Amino acid sequence: MSKQLVMNFLNESGKKVSISLNSVKDTVTDAEVSAAMDLMILNQIFNTTGGDLVTKDSAQIIDKNTEALVVK
Repeated sequence: MSKQLVMNFLNESGKKVSISLNSVKDTVTDAEVSAAMDLMILNQIFNTTGGDLVTKDSAQIIDKNTEALVVK
């Protein structure tokens, strides 16, 4: 089982920008994600074609389960 954190922002053009992180720990909290997103906006560490990130839109953790099938 693998968890992926997807953080969505709006840039200066009003377009949604998604940043994904793989292998997120089980204990990550809403407050930690919110604080990390605030730092990303404050420090302008990502460039987008529509300008800097200006606001948080949403965030979610996606749980992925993989099951191998025997086909041979």
